[in-house]
Amino acid sequence: MFKKTLVASALAVAALSAQASSIVTIDPDGTAAANGSISVAGLDWNAGTVLVTPTGVNLAGGTASMNAASPNPGDVVQSYAQASLSVFNANTGAIAVNGLNVAGTGFEWTFVAGFQEVISNFAGGIGIGTIQLDTIAGGENFFRVYAGAVDSNNLAGTGYNNGKVILSGSVLTYNPTTGSGRTTFTTTGDNSNALDKFVTDNYSGIKTVNGSGSATLDLLVTAWDSDYFQGLTTDTIMSLTFDTQVGTPFRNSNPSAQVTKADNTLIDATTLASVGAINGVTGPNFVLQSDGTSAFNVPEPASLALVSFALLGLGASRRRAAK
Repeated sequence: MFKKTLVASALAVAALSAQASSIVTIDPDGTAAANGSISVAGLDWNAGTVLVTPTGVNLAGGTASMNAASPNPGDVVQSYAQASLSVFNANTGAIAVNGLNVAGTGFEWTFVAGFQEVISNFAGGIGIGTIQLDTIAGGENFFRVYAGAVDSNNLAGTGYNNGKVILSGSVLTYNPTTGSGRTTFTTTGDNSNALDKFVTDNYSGIKTVNGSGSATLDLLVTAWDSDYFQGLTTDTIMSLTFDTQVGTPFRNSNPSAQVTKADNTLIDATTLASVGAINGVTGPNFVLQSDGTSAFNVPEPASLALVSFALLGLGASRRRAAK
């Protein structure tokens, strides 16, 4: 059964921001047969792919660059990300789960996401420098977690958006108080690397800059499947904090040829038409390897009561203003 949260307000999110990682009861395969329920503090994802694409919009009133690797301050980019789950984590470490990522007989979890970012700072030039990006509202803003047969293919970029949607929501805007919602990425200017350094070079015609960075995102959960996420009620407020390392070249996974958009169609990611002969230089798009973990945040009843009280106060103030 799919359930939706009743509250998704700024006040609720503010309460979540101060909440430590929470324990959530999960049935990994949704059947209660193979594994039963486990207590999960977070999810550790396999290395995946992030695609950054220019939108042609500049919020600073300037001219927008159509090269995501060499933007102008104020430029808006659309980002897409996807990966498969490696392990479920408890506070004490990884949890052994029967059937997880076992081809043929087992199951997998995958996620797809999209969000817009604004270039809040860029110091450098084409192929070298530091880019800072902050999440903003608008564009294709979504995240979905799927459970299904083991069929994701990192090289092709397929199989991440099928199966059963068990968790969904949106990516929150940059929070200047906590710093969540910001990505920082630095390139060194060395563009002699093969883009794909994972086992076999599957993209021999594409080189890349050498770069690394990190990002933290807050994701607001708006719906979940109670066969998988158990013990939650319809007034539960839950978020995910997503911490990831990003870099080029790809060393821990293959670059995906395609990534998933909000409407579940696929967009080219790692092609000459997408990133050119040198990823991070030629554009128009920029593709990055991501390696992330996510932690659950669920307010304690006392915190939730404070949020409810604040919402009631907000409603009262609105009624007084309307008189």
